[in-house]
Parts: sequence; structure tokens; C-alpha cells
Amino acid sequence: QPPHATAISITMRPTQSQIALGVGVTIGLALPPLIQYLTKLIRATSSSSKNDKNDNQTTSTKTADTNAVRSGLSDNKSAIRLPRSNLEEFLSQILVKAGASPSHADLAASVLAYADYRGIPSHGANRADLYANELSAGAVDGHAIPVVEQKSGCCAVVNGKNGLGAVTSDLAINTAISLAKEHGVGFVVCRMSNHFGAAGYWAQRALEADMMGMSFTNTSPVVVPTCGNSRAVGTNPFCFFAPVRDGGHDDKEKLSRSESFQLDMATSVVPIGKVEVMHRLGKSCLEGWGVDFEGMGTTDAEEICRRGGLYPLGGSEETAGYKGYGLAMFVEILCSVLSGAAIGPSVQPWLASREGHIDYGHCFIVIDPSRFTSGFDERLSSYIEAMRSLPGHVKVPGDPERVFEEDADKNGVILHKPVAATLKTLANKFGVEIPSALENIDISASKESLYVK
Repeated sequence: QPPHATAISITMRPTQSQIALGVGVTIGLALPPLIQYLTKLIRATSSSSKNDKNDNQTTSTKTADTNAVRSGLSDNKSAIRLPRSNLEEFLSQILVKAGASPSHADLAASVLAYADYRGIPSHGANRADLYANELSAGAVDGHAIPVVEQKSGCCAVVNGKNGLGAVTSDLAINTAISLAKEHGVGFVVCRMSNHFGAAGYWAQRALEADMMGMSFTNTSPVVVPTCGNSRAVGTNPFCFFAPVRDGGHDDKEKLSRSESFQLDMATSVVPIGKVEVMHRLGKSCLEGWGVDFEGMGTTDAEEICRRGGLYPLGGSEETAGYKGYGLAMFVEILCSVLSGAAIGPSVQPWLASREGHIDYGHCFIVIDPSRFTSGFDERLSSYIEAMRSLPGHVKVPGDPERVFEEDADKNGVILHKPVAATLKTLANKFGVEIPSALENIDISASKESLYVK
């Protein structure tokens, strides 16, 4: 470069066509997500307005809807009552006609009636039509005999042979109790099983043996994981019962049962059966229960069951739904990864028309508290009483269910009329005598299970 040369800075100015191209690219990149966001916003607003218009519900009325799922004691106009023993006998007769052996049908019917007895209609007679359809379609073997196929120390594995989940679980919890008596702890997992009913039924069995009981099961995927947009995990319940033992007289023993800690919960916001009950009742679900097929929140029960899914316990990511999602995976590991049952996304949908075995996995853990520091009963009783004595109206897990049990003992188990109508339809289908309590029920209120097809 010559010594006196002047450096020339040249700035390239974009042409109009280049500016237009840049603006076009920017708009092209930004527009799709913007449209998607606006579409979701409009749909959410529309859904909310539609629900407000159709239901015209206040917050208190929606709360009443939630209570209705639990067979509200005050709403006798929309429900019927019958003795628990009559309900068990009726359900058993239906299941026998559908293809179960009498003893197996009796056990499954006992589990279903237990749920209604405790005010949990999502797992009670509401499930009878799906159980019956599974049996009649051959999806479940109503005569299968489960076996303990492996045992080591305090651990065991049960093969359900694709039989009724109640039958598989009966062998498993008896085995766990026996192992706990011998070792202090019994840990039993199951594979090749089916729906086992309310988890509390099995923890209650441990309670009756003066032991702590835990029961878990995986289910067909109906929960959309945090940050996901499709079903991948089940409602996978977490259940733990702990007894207050006294070994005393009958009156004290009765008090002992009333003092027990009884936690039975899904790891989703609600169990899917509660959504189906709302569908049978012709009611909208509450906001925050589930999503539609695009992952947007919805209150449409049929949409949640058939195309959408449930939120994990906690709801969305913003409200810590990842905790419920993590608990669901924890249950899946105990029930299926340990046992060799079908796992997570690979579990078939719970349909009577499914092909092959659904292969649910269960887990039962029984602990003998007498093997630990003495005074367990007194400490637990004091703890429960301390919680109930807090300001307000504090209850402990199991208290709400005991109210339903006491009422059912006096007045009979409550069934919603649409559920009773479905039972009457089943009885007509299988040629079973209809109880007098159901004779005047209008079967036009009957709705087929959302899981039949």
C-alpha cells in the first residue's frame, strides 16, 4: 500500500428486496407459534365460556359436583340405597354369568362393593360393566388360578395367569402377611394381572392382621406426563394403612379401627373412574382434572377419557405436576419393573376389545410394627388426635370414608341412579334377577362404559 494512501470504508446497504426478504423470513418464523398460541387462547376462552353458559355453575355448585362423584349423602333424589351384602350378591351373579367362577366372582364383587361402601363410586359398581364385558369377551380368564412362582426371604412374585385382579391380589396380600409374620416385612409383586379395584381393600387386609399395609398398581396410560402431549403413565395409586392396635376388648378393638391412618390416593389429580362417573351423571368435570387431545385443559369427561388424558397430581408444570408424575413412575417401578409386567407406555388401553393380556403389575408391602420401637400404637394414636385437634376442621386420611361406612351400615350403600341403571341393563343382558331396590330404575339413564370400545 502506498505510504499516503487513504483507507476507504465501504458500507453495504441492503436493497429493498433484501429488506423484504428479511422481513418475510422473520414473519414466517414468528407467525406459526403466534397463531398456535392465539388458537389455544381462543379455544381455552371459548371452552370456559361454553362451560359457564351450559352449566351456569358457581364455584360452590362445582364443589357440589365433586361431592356428587362421592355419592353425596344429602342427595337421595338422584341415588338409591341397598344393603352391602345385597349389592355384593347382585354383582357376583352378574360376573358369574359373564364368565367368572363363583368364588372368583364373589371376591371381585366384594372389592367393588367395598368401594361404594366407603363412598368411592369411581372404583365400585361403576366398574361392573367393564369387568363383565372383559370376562364375556375372553380378555380376562374368570377361572385362572394365580401362583407364587418365586420366593426368597421376605420377597415373592405372583403370576396372575391373566385372571381377575382381585383373585391375584388375594393370593399376593395373604402371602405378604404371612411373610411379614415370619420376617417382620413381606414384599410381594405381581405380574400378568388385571384391574385390582380400590387399593384400600388390600391395605385393609393388612390392617385386619394388625400390620401396616401398602398396596400399589400400575394401570393403562391415561396421564399426560409433565411437558408432554400424550398419555404415557397410569393413575398408579399410592396406598398406605397403619393400625392403632390394642389387643384388648371388642369395644376397644372397634375404636382401634376408627383411629387407623388410611391413605389411598391416585398419583393423578383424580382417578379416571371419577371422570367416568361424571360422564354417567351427565356432568362436566372440574377445571384442572384433564386435557383434550391437543393437551389443552378441558372439562369434557368423554374427551378426557377417550382422546385426552389426566393431569398428574399437582397439575401442570407451573403447579408442580412433575411431583405427581415422579410418584407415578415410582409406583410403576415397584409394580412392573420389579415384577416383569407391562411397563408405562407399553401397557395396552383398558378396553374390553383389546387383544392379548393387559399384564398389569401390583405391589404389596406389609410391615409388622411390633418389630420396631415399642409404643407404636400410643404414638400413632396421639399423632392422629393432635392433627384432628388443630384449629379448623382438620381430618386425617380415612376420616371421610368412615362417615360413609357408618351411614351405609345404618341406611345401605349409596348408588347413583345412572350407575344403578347400568347395573339393571347388565342384569337384563346376562339374565340375572334384579334386586327390588332397582326395579323402578329407568334404564334409559344407563350409559355404556367409555372403555368398552
